[in-house]
Amino acid sequence: MFYSFHFYCIYHLINMKSSLTLLCLVVWLNVDASSAQTEIEGACINPPVMNGFIVQSNERNVDPRKRKIYYSCNVGFKPSTGGWWGEATCTEGTWSGILECIAQGIICDPPPKVENAIVEIPYQNKYIEGFEVNYECRKSFEIEGLKKLTCENGNWTTPPPTCKPSCPDPPSIENGDFIKEKRDDKGVITELYYQCSRQYTLSFTGSIRCQNGKWPSPPKCLRPCEISTFDAEYNLQNLSKKDYTTHNEKKTLQCKEGYYHIYRLFVWNIVEIEVKCDDGEMQYEDHKPICKFMSCKGTPISVR
Repeated sequence: MFYSFHFYCIYHLINMKSSLTLLCLVVWLNVDASSAQTEIEGACINPPVMNGFIVQSNERNVDPRKRKIYYSCNVGFKPSTGGWWGEATCTEGTWSGILECIAQGIICDPPPKVENAIVEIPYQNKYIEGFEVNYECRKSFEIEGLKKLTCENGNWTTPPPTCKPSCPDPPSIENGDFIKEKRDDKGVITELYYQCSRQYTLSFTGSIRCQNGKWPSPPKCLRPCEISTFDAEYNLQNLSKKDYTTHNEKKTLQCKEGYYHIYRLFVWNIVEIEVKCDDGEMQYEDHKPICKFMSCKGTPISVR
C-alpha cells in the first residue's frame, strides 16, 4: 500500500472588492483504497459536476462508504450552496448534498477608463455580476457624475463620471484686491469681487467666475491723473484745488493768470478747457491746451 499527494488549485474572489485569491487544497489519496472503492459494497463512485470539477479528499483510514468529496466550479459559476466550494458525503452508496454549479451572472468587461481618474480596484480582465467599482479624480480635478458603477447583466450601470479641472488660486490685481468670495461645497473659491485702492477705478464692476477650471481675466485698477503736473505742463490753473482726478472724470481748466490760450486769436470764446482722465493720462478734446504768457496785461502776444 502506498499514498500520494494530489494538489488541486482553484481561484475565487473572496469578496466583491478583493482581487483574485488562489486556493490550493492538499489531498491525501490512498491509491489502494481508491482503486478498491467500487469493490466495496455501499461505496460511492465520483459523480459528474456540471460546470465544475471534483477535488477528492480521502482521509487516511476513512471508510470509503462514508467519505467526503469537495468540488469547485469553473470561472463564472459558483456552488449552489454558496461559498468557494461545495461538499458531499457518501451515505450507503448515495451522495448527500447537492453537487451543482450555478451561473454567477453575466461577466462584465473592464470598466471604462476616465481621463484623470483612478479606479480603486486592481485591474482584471473580467468582473462578475454585482461587482462595484469606484472612481476617484486625481489632484486638482473634481468629479462630476456618479463615482460608483456596478456590473449588471454584462454591462456597467450608469455612464462613468468625468474629472474636470478644479479652480486654481484666483488671480490677483495690481493696486487692488478681492473683497468678497464664494466657495463650493469643497471650500474652493469659485467667484470673486474686486476692489481698487483709493483713487483707482475698476475697469468693470461685478464679479468673475471660475468655469471649467479657468478664471477669466480680472478687472484692472485704472490709475488716477495728477492734475498739478498737467497744469504745470500747460500753464493751467486748477480751480477745484484737487491734486488728483479719477479715471474717466472730466475737469474744466483755464489758463492761469497772465496767460491766454493761443487759439483765442482765432476762436474768441475759448476760455475754459475741458480735459478727461484716461488711466493716468489727461486727455483734451477739441483744442490742445497751450497757454502763452501775455506781454502786457490784457493784450495777447501775436503768434506767427
